[in-house]
Amino acid sequence: MDIQDIKQDLRLSRLLESYGLHPDNNNRLCCPFHRDRTPSLQVYPETDTCYCFSSNCQTHGKSIDVIDFIMYKENISKHEIQRW
Repeated sequence: MDIQDIKQDLRLSRLLESYGLHPDNNNRLCCPFHRDRTPSLQVYPETDTCYCFSSNCQTHGKSIDVIDFIMYKENISKHEIQRW
């Protein structure tokens, strides 16, 4: 399966759920990429992306899709995701 197939077949909401992450009613959750006491990760269902607003986050300043999320969460490359 290539990257485009994964992006097409795997929704961010489903991926978050598989990690036990559940956004609140405003589509926010505590970011899994840094210590977070208040929800700083905003999920955008319409674009199937998320964004962490914390400057302490390694993903800060980047719009994250399912591929990026897996890369950061599992500490693997795009190439490795295809075998994941």
